[in-house]
Amino acid sequence: MSFILFIFAQYFMKMLIVTLTTDWKDGDYNIGRLKACIVSGCNDVCIIDITHNIQSYNTLQAAFILKNTYRHFPSGSIHVVGVNSEPSPKNQIAMMKNDEHFFVGTNDGMLSLICDKQPDSIIELPYGDNYQGFRFMELLSNCIKAISIGLKLEEFGNTCKLRQEFTGNASCYESRIIGRIIYIDAFGNAITNVDKKTFEKTGKNRKFKISIQNNLVEITKLSQYYDDVPENKIAAMFNSVGLLELAMNNGNIARIYSLDTKSTIIINFTD
Repeated sequence: MSFILFIFAQYFMKMLIVTLTTDWKDGDYNIGRLKACIVSGCNDVCIIDITHNIQSYNTLQAAFILKNTYRHFPSGSIHVVGVNSEPSPKNQIAMMKNDEHFFVGTNDGMLSLICDKQPDSIIELPYGDNYQGFRFMELLSNCIKAISIGLKLEEFGNTCKLRQEFTGNASCYESRIIGRIIYIDAFGNAITNVDKKTFEKTGKNRKFKISIQNNLVEITKLSQYYDDVPENKIAAMFNSVGLLELAMNNGNIARIYSLDTKSTIIINFTD
């Protein structure tokens, strides 16, 4: 049995890994079309669905999920983001290489939220008027084919600048951080864009108060576990990816307090 597993492992290590993150929702026929275009570009490919349930047009949510997922895939994997992805003169599709991974998506600032530094390289994928239907799929098929035969990005596209998106960053002041919720998980826990380093640098070990929904909820201490607070009470903690998370012990904080990715949080520090 171990020999068979070894053979399978060796086989999949040689395959090109392509992941999909879209807002098309499970059951959309475009998912099947997309996969067909991928295997048309490269037969020896393993397609992995990260999620197709991104909120419609929510590139911030897509960037959060992919940023905290892609590192667990092998180097050389291609990560496709199908959110607001149909190309146009004002909405160019780009492919970038960062951290030994490839990313394909709209160059509207979303890709900048995935990487912590300037990417190794980035190109815009050229397209013409001869494309029929969903041009993103044909562009994707072409670039996967190019990657599979070892072409460098600059050999099949024009080098471009990575557009920056700053709404994903928290705003810091002397005694205040203004952030926002960027992701609601399946349990209704609200993950913010306030990272631990920013919190500690601004806070300087001072007392604090975390406020959401116009001070409807106020939190004055950090927890390590969800059950550090009584049932149905709110806990604030830094999660496994280093971001401030607001949760309710055995409850759904997002539903009860009507939180979404437009909700703001304010952290005030006092001496």
